[in-house]
Amino acid sequence: FQACFNEADQVYVAPVYAAGEDPVAGVDGGTLVDGIKSLGHRHAQTIEDREHLVRILAPELEPGDLVLCLGAGDITKWAAKLPDELQAERSKVTA
Repeated sequence: FQACFNEADQVYVAPVYAAGEDPVAGVDGGTLVDGIKSLGHRHAQTIEDREHLVRILAPELEPGDLVLCLGAGDITKWAAKLPDELQAERSKVTA
């Protein structure tokens, strides 16, 4: 699974939560990032929450860039809010 991120420029891993299941020991965002990096990816890191992602992405994104949100739970809400939050964060920087 971790190799599927090899062609991504950047990989940000949000906290991993069990979806109504018992947590699996040793399965968390840090473990996933370590696995991605062990396969040679240089730009993988964990993020704390959606706001952390916005602070990272706002100064980095350029026209034509693609942000792909994958996961379960509220990741769909993250994706829906991301464009407006990025615009608001960029407005703070330029103000």
